[in-house]
Amino acid sequence: MYKIKRYFQGVLKQAKMVRWPSRKDLLVSVSVVLVIVAFSALMLALDDFIVSQLLQELDRNFASSDSTTSEAVAMLFNILR
Repeated sequence: MYKIKRYFQGVLKQAKMVRWPSRKDLLVSVSVVLVIVAFSALMLALDDFIVSQLLQELDRNFASSDSTTSEAVAMLFNILR
């Protein structure tokens, strides 16, 4: 029991030595994190949309015609340009 008490006394001693950020610094840091998260979410959504459109186009073209593999590859390169 003594070891547990001594452990928490050490934790409190260390917590008092921490230099906590000011309110302004905290708000700036949180704002930066939120902007980065929002930007990342938008980029992932855009990437997901582009890939899904590409796959739909490939599926539509493969289902509608009897194209050879080389024609499909050429079509893929045309879409990506």
